[in-house]
Amino acid sequence: MEIQAGPHRLVSLLTREAVEELGLEVGMEATARVKSTNVHIDRT
Repeated sequence: MEIQAGPHRLVSLLTREAVEELGLEVGMEATARVKSTNVHIDRT
């Protein structure tokens, strides 16, 4: 998963199962919440 946040790029690994469960597709908007070493991805 790669998220562009202004001039910054956030990269995180997701399982195929998580991508399918969230219904994520290339170009879809998503929100990333970062806490310490954890990244939570939500569809927006």
